[in-house]
This record gives sequence, C-alpha cells and structure tokens, in this order.
Amino acid sequence: MSRLTLALCLLTTAATAQVPTVSYARPEATFEEPFTSLRGVREMADGRVMVSDIRDKTVQIIDLRTGTAVAVGREGRGPGEWSLPVALWPQPDGQTLLQDLGNMRYLLIGADGKPIRAIAPPRPSGGQSQGISLLPMMIDLRGTDAQGRLYFQGSLPSGEAGPDSVPIMRWDLKERVDTAGWVPVNREGRRQVTRINNSITVRGANRAWPSEVQWATAGDGRVAMAHPAPYRVNWVGSAGARVGPTVPYTPIRVTDAEKKAYRSAMTRSTPIMITLGGPGGGAGARSNAAQRMPGEDPEWPETMPPFTGRDAIMVTPEGEAWIRRTGQGAEPIPSYDVFDGTGKLVRQVTLRPRSRVAGFGHGTVYLVRLDEDDLQYLERYRR
Repeated sequence: MSRLTLALCLLTTAATAQVPTVSYARPEATFEEPFTSLRGVREMADGRVMVSDIRDKTVQIIDLRTGTAVAVGREGRGPGEWSLPVALWPQPDGQTLLQDLGNMRYLLIGADGKPIRAIAPPRPSGGQSQGISLLPMMIDLRGTDAQGRLYFQGSLPSGEAGPDSVPIMRWDLKERVDTAGWVPVNREGRRQVTRINNSITVRGANRAWPSEVQWATAGDGRVAMAHPAPYRVNWVGSAGARVGPTVPYTPIRVTDAEKKAYRSAMTRSTPIMITLGGPGGGAGARSNAAQRMPGEDPEWPETMPPFTGRDAIMVTPEGEAWIRRTGQGAEPIPSYDVFDGTGKLVRQVTLRPRSRVAGFGHGTVYLVRLDEDDLQYLERYRR
C-alpha cells in the first residue's frame, strides 16, 4: 500500500468514526408477494403503500399489516388509465402523481387511491419540436415539493460542443415552467439521443460508473446536490447555496470483480426505449428485456466515484439527503451516507445484501430486497 493510499484510508477512517452507523437487518413488515421491477413507492396517510412495477405493469395499494393489495386504475390510454407506470410522486392533500411514460403524461391519483385526471406536459414554444420539449419533463423527473411542483433536469445539446451546466427546471403542473437552479454536468455520462428519420431514441452513455453531480429536491423546494469530487453535499435554494464540508473517501479500484458485478447488474436491469415522433406521430415508450441493446463492455474507469447514477440521492420528508455509496467486490454490502440540511454527514446506514432504498415515509424507510431468483420484495423499517 502506497503512502498516499494509506493516508486516504486514515482520513476516511477518522471521518467516518465520528458518525454513528445504523444497520437495517430486521424489517418491521414485509410484503410476501414478489415484484419484478419495482420503481415507485409512496407511503399514504393511513400507512398503506402505493407501488408501481414497470415490468409487470401494475399500480397497487398494498397493506403491509394484512398482506392485501388493491389495484389502482388500469392499463390503457383513456382518462384515468396508464400505459407504462414508472415513479410515484407526492402531491398536496395526500394525492399522488404517477409518471406514465407509455402515454407521455402524468396521472393524478386521489388520497383514496382513485384516479382523478391525466395531466400532459405543457406544449412547446418558439418552434421547438414537441418530442425534444417533452423528453426531459418525462424521463428526468427528480422530485416534487410541498406545493406539488415537479423538478426535472434540462438536456444537453446533441452536438460535441455545449455548456458545462444545465438548468434544473420547475413546473407547477399548469403552464408555468421556470428555472430553479443550475447543475454542473460531466459530458461523459450524458444520455445519447439518436434520430432516425422522424423517430428519436434515447439511451444512456456507455460508460461504467460515470462521475457526475446528482441532485434531488426537498419539500421546501431546496435542492440537494451531491458532488463526487470533492465528495460533499450542497443545498441550493432561494436564499442561496449552503456548501457542505468535504467528506474524505478512498476511491475503489475497478478490478475484474467490480466489472463482473456491473455486467450482472446490467443483465438484470429493465431497459426502457423511448421513441418520440415516429410514422404516426405522438410519443411512446416500452420496457422489454428482449429488446436490449447488443451486449458490449462499457468504457471502464480506473476507480469508482463515491456514488453514481441519478438514483444515488434521495431526500426524506424531514429533509435529510441519503447518498448510496458505490461498493467493492461482486456482492458489496449496500451502504448510504446521510447528510443533514447543512450538508453535514450525520450517520451511515448499512443494509442487508442485495437491498436498496426505494422510498421514505414519515419516520419510515422502504427497502427493496432481491432473492436468489432476482424477485423483489418490499420491506418497511423504522428510521
């Protein structure tokens, strides 16, 4: 071990020794029926949980006390129906917003679990094509605030040249779309947009563990930005930015074990292909494992960043930011760093193997755990 590596290890040990570690090993409740690709988890006021599965195409309200489930709406393209359910976002008065990629719109669901109405993104202006305008609002949604406004990330231009930051856009579900802030971007991790005739296909860049700033929103409208180098969390709001202290970490060197784990995760993932325009106009999306892009190794970095991916950061209802850390080896122990509203690291959380955080309630955290057949089970823990 080099002197530099030893010094980094000592710094990391000293920094992490100052915060408590919490282990989630025994769930308060588990839903015994498995899911295939759970994407949305929304705790309701009465303690039940609304969930959405993108591969099974289901939206349900489940009761973890009784083990029962009730369907929400149905698949279709009419009023009160959904086509490809993705995430679930909180709205005022106990309502929920379902992100429906298949219909390229949102479905507002009441506190009683009944669909209320479909909400389409606002029409483009200034001669901008409808497909390009709707795309960020549908696929890069990052959160909502207490007023029900949606926050999404703008897109980079398709050419080689471009800005080093993109806007964080905010939509009030009516006609107003404004800029809530700016986020620096690393062009190596950008999405790739391919135009063939009148169709637009979007897929991720072919680079493993891209090192990018990721962000999520809190209920008061502030934005938590996780920076990988140096590793820290900054909070940005109307009152300005609060820069959190740097958190030392030892970069994990990418070996054959990490590459194997990455390939395995990509094999298990649910690909989404979005096509806008097309011969008949309109928009659509599909999730189909059989139509996966041809298998090829990505570009491998020498080391991993402390976190990676747009889902690496989540914010609790109380305003804490949880950062999912990258792990070492074929089956890393899932761990999260928890930061308070000033950007200070306050504790670390470890989970059971093959688990991830799927959502939060008031004082609760919901985990998705994979079994040996990659079936997914929903678990609830007290925070």
